[in-house]
Amino acid sequence: MKALIVTILFAGILSFSFTSEKESQKVDKDKVETKLFTTLRGEVVDQKTNEALVGVKITLEGTDQVAYTDFDGKYQFENVETGAYNLTASYISYEQTSVENVGVSLKKSQIDFSLRTAN
Repeated sequence: MKALIVTILFAGILSFSFTSEKESQKVDKDKVETKLFTTLRGEVVDQKTNEALVGVKITLEGTDQVAYTDFDGKYQFENVETGAYNLTASYISYEQTSVENVGVSLKKSQIDFSLRTAN
C-alpha cells in the first residue's frame, strides 16, 4: 500500500514538472523578432586619382566594430545586423569622411568612400 502511494506521488510530481517546463518553453509568436545579419563591405579610394587607399580606418558607429582597408582598398564587417548606421572613414593626410543613416539590408550591403586630401 505504501509503495502504491509513493508511486502515485512520484508520478504526480513528474507530470507537474514536465507541464511547467512546457509552459516555460512556449513563446508568444507576436513577440518573436527575426534578426537578419549581413556582411557590410566597401572600397575606399583617393578622390583625385581614384587609387585604392591601404590602411584606412572604417568605424561602424553604434558598435565596437572597426575595420581597415586591405591592399586593394577594400574593407568588410562580418555579422552586421540589418538597420541604419553611421560609418566614418579616417586616414592620415585625408579629411575624415562620414556617411550618416545608411540603411544596411540583405540587398544593400556595400558602402564606398572617396577621400579628399587635407590641405
